[in-house]
Amino acid sequence: MTPLVSVVIPTYNRSRQVQSAIQSVLDQTHSDLEAIVVDDRSIDNTVQVVEEYSRKDPRIRLIVHKERRGAQAARNTGIKAGSGEWIAFLDSDDKWLPDSLNSRLQAADTSGSHVVHSDCYVIDPRATGVRQMGVVPMQGDIYRQLLRKFCPVFPALLVSKEALARIGYLDETIVSWEEWDTAIRLAKYYEFSFVPQATFVYDCSHPDTIAKDSFRTALGYEQVFTKHRRSILHYLGPKTLASHYRKAAKLYRQGNEKVQAYRCLLVAFLLWPIKPGAIFRKYGTAPFLRLNLPSLLPRFKKGR
Repeated sequence: MTPLVSVVIPTYNRSRQVQSAIQSVLDQTHSDLEAIVVDDRSIDNTVQVVEEYSRKDPRIRLIVHKERRGAQAARNTGIKAGSGEWIAFLDSDDKWLPDSLNSRLQAADTSGSHVVHSDCYVIDPRATGVRQMGVVPMQGDIYRQLLRKFCPVFPALLVSKEALARIGYLDETIVSWEEWDTAIRLAKYYEFSFVPQATFVYDCSHPDTIAKDSFRTALGYEQVFTKHRRSILHYLGPKTLASHYRKAAKLYRQGNEKVQAYRCLLVAFLLWPIKPGAIFRKYGTAPFLRLNLPSLLPRFKKGR
């Protein structure tokens, strides 16, 4: 008996893209599935497009939020409504390759793992054509690896519903890098399996892609590593936490949030004072002097 997979598709104002996403689910070689599309109060005709699909195929279910709650809340709505033993995620502007579910289910069956992820193809407006992302093949006990760096994205994940319930589902307060936080929390309890071939197409070409919102990207990155800072310090030490603060500073600078960037650089310096001369030559000393250092030190001492 093949396992039922609940495919969760959060969407907002994606009437043009959601059709390809849904069709890629219906085209799967593993057909024992249900697709739960959760509309986060779209103001275009996304709901009508999904309703048309649901009339043609009873495996398509539509849930509409009464108010906008964000992608993480939409995913949680879909997870809880799902009847499947397994939960798979697909963003409404991406699409799966036909053997996506089957290959990941086979990997889960072989390894006995509760979490499987894979490589993917990327549509990047800065590059010509489609390229393979080259995802780091993290597998087994990868908790410490995930505390160090990001991986994987939601459309790559196949997770048992039992595992998602154990971690209390997804954190709806995280504004970006949500899959990193989810993966860290899953890896605390479960080993991961990895499928090296690409199983989906990750489309980064849309103008409203969250990764293009530099401030939100920086804020979400800081949210995730500060949420797990105690584990980072315990397993990897202050040098790794400092490197996260330096990356956050770089992301804030890209969003022209200079004060936030300097704050993160200062905390990084306090955690691991490597090459301070180079930092000051690059950024100058004046912004550091303007920061309220006494107010930051108690946070640092408490590990906040």
